[in-house]
Amino acid sequence: MKLSAIRRKAAGSTALACTVALTWPAFAANVDQNRLVNADTEPQNWLLPFQNFQGHMFSRLNQINRGNVANLKMAFTVPIGSAMIGNPNLNLENAALVDDGFAFISDGWGAIYKIDMTSGDRGKILWKADATVSKDERNRDRGMAFWGNAVYHNLNDGRVVAVNRNTGEFLWDKQIGRVTWQGKNDTNKEKEGFTAAPLGVEGKILVGQSAGDDLTRGWLEALDPANGNPLWRTYMVPAPGEPGSETWKDKNQVWRVGGAALWTTGTYDPDSKLTFWGTGNAQPMFDPEYRPGDNLYAGSVVAMDVADGKIKWFFQYTPNEGWDYDENGVHQIITLPVNGVQRKILGHWGRNGFFYRLDGNNGQFLDATQYVDQVTWTKGIDPKTGKPVEYDPNLDVQKYIPEARPARGRGFVTACPTATGGVRWQPVAYNPNTFMSYSAGRDGCFAKEAIAAQPAATNDGMIDAKAGGGIRGAGPTRNVLTYGLVAAVNAQTNKMVAKHREPYDNMSGATATAGGLVFTGNPDGKVVAYDDQTLQELWHFHTGIAIKAPVTVFAIGGKQYIGVMAGGPSGSSLGGTFPELTPMSTGAVYFAFSL
Repeated sequence: MKLSAIRRKAAGSTALACTVALTWPAFAANVDQNRLVNADTEPQNWLLPFQNFQGHMFSRLNQINRGNVANLKMAFTVPIGSAMIGNPNLNLENAALVDDGFAFISDGWGAIYKIDMTSGDRGKILWKADATVSKDERNRDRGMAFWGNAVYHNLNDGRVVAVNRNTGEFLWDKQIGRVTWQGKNDTNKEKEGFTAAPLGVEGKILVGQSAGDDLTRGWLEALDPANGNPLWRTYMVPAPGEPGSETWKDKNQVWRVGGAALWTTGTYDPDSKLTFWGTGNAQPMFDPEYRPGDNLYAGSVVAMDVADGKIKWFFQYTPNEGWDYDENGVHQIITLPVNGVQRKILGHWGRNGFFYRLDGNNGQFLDATQYVDQVTWTKGIDPKTGKPVEYDPNLDVQKYIPEARPARGRGFVTACPTATGGVRWQPVAYNPNTFMSYSAGRDGCFAKEAIAAQPAATNDGMIDAKAGGGIRGAGPTRNVLTYGLVAAVNAQTNKMVAKHREPYDNMSGATATAGGLVFTGNPDGKVVAYDDQTLQELWHFHTGIAIKAPVTVFAIGGKQYIGVMAGGPSGSSLGGTFPELTPMSTGAVYFAFSL
């Protein structure tokens, strides 16, 4: 079996792209809008990062179920060796895409693998297309997208690449995010980049700019899948004179670098043609006094017309937020009967500790229920407005509960949930047969000190990285309490149904199946199956490698499989929070399980 290598410099890129392919390609049907809209009718495949456009992470396969999951065994593994070269501190958070028995996996450094799983007992690498991301970049990868006969990947360094699914050849490779700070005529400090998986929809590839914490201005852009040319771009922090700009009341032009990044892939409603993306926090994140006002559209869900990117509506969860409670988490599109009326809602597991239901047509707040064990930053959510009950629209700098609000001169304050708590990027699941929504994330409390940020001498929106609290207005952080939480809520009633506490924070998310199961992975390397009604553990397998990727479900020849990428941080990285995990090894291996 001979391998042929093709190296070429892709148009529009200075990076060297490499493809290693077998001499005979395997062909599969093109992925078009119709297939993606009807992804639920192909349960043998996994065509989208969150399984369907609605963000359900649900498999209709039930061959593996509560009654037999205890018999689940490892079917095969596929080492992804390139992930370990040069920088082994991994953050592989991507779900493998699967089409007709062929899996597509990335290694976090720009390499895309096509794996033939059709034998059912072996994963054979057919080709590797290497877009060559510098090892100096953060290794964080949340997946890819199908469109036509190509697979699309947006990279940490701000590039987007398109690769022929049959041959592994690069179709194009373009720098979409800017790289250097150019002062008043630009919006970013050092670079813009991507971590959220792209979304193929309506003949466009949607990419969300993810580097808000590095002083950039978040945006969503639609690209032409044929050549990568931009079709439209919508910024998440409005410029002066645009709707929402009045909510940035500082005199430092911080809107230019104000954050509100998009680092979790959005969902899409084919009926309304709207795409829903959650946004990150405003910058500087821990110093809301530096940026008085509500700071739209940070910490919000933003509904955009996929045809032109125009914002149709939004809902902001925590105005003038100051705890790092991003609201990038998935906004599930759920259609179900509410009080006897069929209604389309958005379900959102907020990082601030509440599960929200919004009207999916206009963003109107319906209700919210607490799902984390403790919330101390607010006494609750106003049932009429959906804002925290302490929110005062007449204040430029919100007080909330001062004892739990990081602020200048206050020293350490303790707040719950923890800043990295609730649900962040972790995919959430929804079972349409039972109306149950599931999350897996982190719970606990943290102590934080805020220190005033200082504007740079350039007076163009920049924050002085070496003065005061730096670019984030931040002092030290202390973890007071940290653990993992798996939770289930009835989306029809917004009532909590079950919780399960794990010793380690969950970074994998939840995947539900028609077999009455919820799957996830953990930092200790454990893949777990829970009963979807009680969240009782029914099965687990120790991979020995920390897991941050979600579980996907597929079938080959009528046989159901469970797949997950193990490739989380090293034990030395995990040991800072969980000392008992310090001895853990690192690695990059795709695991598949079957009965």
